[in-house]
Amino acid sequence: MKFWAGIILFSAVLFSCETPKPESNVIEKEVIKPQEAEEVAVLAEVIRIDKELLAATKKEDIEHIFLKYPAFFKQYLRGIAKKPMPEDVERMFQYYNNPGLKSFGNEVVTSWGDMHAFRGDLASTFRFMKYYMKDFKEPKIYTIYSGLMEPDMSFSDSAIVVCLDWYMGAKATHKPNLYEYMLGRYDKPYLLPMMCLGISTKFNKNNPADETLLAEMIYYGKAHYFVERVMPDLPDSLNIGYSSKELKAIDANLPVIWGHFIDRKILFETSRKIVEQYTGEGPFVNEISNDCPGRIGRWLGWQIVRKYMNEHPEVSLQELMDDKDAAKIFKQSGYKPPLKKN
Repeated sequence: MKFWAGIILFSAVLFSCETPKPESNVIEKEVIKPQEAEEVAVLAEVIRIDKELLAATKKEDIEHIFLKYPAFFKQYLRGIAKKPMPEDVERMFQYYNNPGLKSFGNEVVTSWGDMHAFRGDLASTFRFMKYYMKDFKEPKIYTIYSGLMEPDMSFSDSAIVVCLDWYMGAKATHKPNLYEYMLGRYDKPYLLPMMCLGISTKFNKNNPADETLLAEMIYYGKAHYFVERVMPDLPDSLNIGYSSKELKAIDANLPVIWGHFIDRKILFETSRKIVEQYTGEGPFVNEISNDCPGRIGRWLGWQIVRKYMNEHPEVSLQELMDDKDAAKIFKQSGYKPPLKKN
């Protein structure tokens, strides 16, 4: 009897010494994967123009690329001509025949390989988009390299042109001319989430008359929630572009962060300068703390939208994206993280 009593006492002491798991202030993500979405047919076309540009050795090769892909030609050259002009072909041939750019192009193609994993993830993402959004039409993805002289991505209704050289990561010979705090987001795992954010703008409705900080927060929150639903297995860090360390710091300090917004009564502030302070790019939000990462308003908006959708499972993703009433979404979310105790 004493033996068993000892075992019970030892077990009680053992478990009482375990460190309790800290309670998180982050709204729990619900991973939603409708089985019907898996049956949706998609093409998920990725056209590797980067390889064709690298292989081009004469002007006719460049002209052939433009004629072969008219949607790409129209978007890349941002022109209205139905066919490339001789000066366009000459300029592009001289540019892509530069030995330095050829060398970098080889690096890009080698780094990205056959993009098999990307194509698979793209197909899955497009299935969810097609399942959720009635007006979604698959764009073709054209990949190029530009020596970092073009935007990382450009969008039209039928095409997305992606400069792969922007998403090469820390080991690339040449990197985008960006601040250090932004460079971490320009690596391969971020390409598809950032593409999804771009696509979300087509569906993300807002009220132009509502210029409040809250409206901006909810707009970005809807965008990140859209990515969350069409890429359900995506880690939050790749969605919002924060490091794991930054996300943990936000969680731990959320009472202070949210308290700042409440104490200063800035949710309904309309000053563009103030809106940018909390939703715009920056290494940190100086008004809160040097340890509070930039774009914190976007993250908070995402939390509000996630809470709203968790509380209202009857609301479809389509209905969320169509909803222009930011104040209603905030109110009906019931979002109220703990405030810092005095």
